[in-house]
Amino acid sequence: MSQSKHTDPIRIRAPRRVRAPDEARGHGDASTLQSRIRALKELGIRILPDAAPQADDEPAPLPRLRVSRPRDGFHHPASRADVTRLLRFFGETCTYGLQSVELVRGEDYPGARAVCFGRLAVPGRILLFDQPASPWVLTGRLPEREAERLRQGGAVIGEGVLQTVVTWPGRTLREFMLFDVLMHEVGHHLVQQYKGKRLARVLRTGEHEALADRFARRCRCLYAESELAPR
Repeated sequence: MSQSKHTDPIRIRAPRRVRAPDEARGHGDASTLQSRIRALKELGIRILPDAAPQADDEPAPLPRLRVSRPRDGFHHPASRADVTRLLRFFGETCTYGLQSVELVRGEDYPGARAVCFGRLAVPGRILLFDQPASPWVLTGRLPEREAERLRQGGAVIGEGVLQTVVTWPGRTLREFMLFDVLMHEVGHHLVQQYKGKRLARVLRTGEHEALADRFARRCRCLYAESELAPR
């Protein structure tokens, strides 16, 4: 098989492209290097192998992290430090092609629903909306699917005839924003990124959501098993 770096697997290609996004696509291509070595050998010039390259200990650059002041009575449950720690943990395979993660005011996006946590703005922008302090008193009843999603994220939901009360004990809202929202949207981004970075959805909505859900659940499990997870 050709040693072209364009055929490298994602786990190799993504860190290289994150660290050098403006590098020419043919730079350092092993197949090009081998052809040059063969040409020199035909001229009687022997190339001595270089010393083994040292591992790059410098952390890879992260996407831009932007934080807007939340609305009165609202807050950002996951901080800049929380987002940074999570993106560092999962590495360049997840951040490849991601331009920014932005903690924004929900009112700046009037198309958002009454209960909205975040969304992906293609290509490569993840928006995390500010949230009101717990408990939330919502008019009417939540759709069953939405209520179940919040329960799985740790929320306690009390439903009445005219209103619904959503309570987030302890750090559950922060964890929900990091995994069920941030990493869920990263999952959407990865589908778009590795399907040609098209602006239009590359899968049907149901398939897109299912893949993002599975990705977020797997990220939560991997992080929980690591030593970095808070005890």
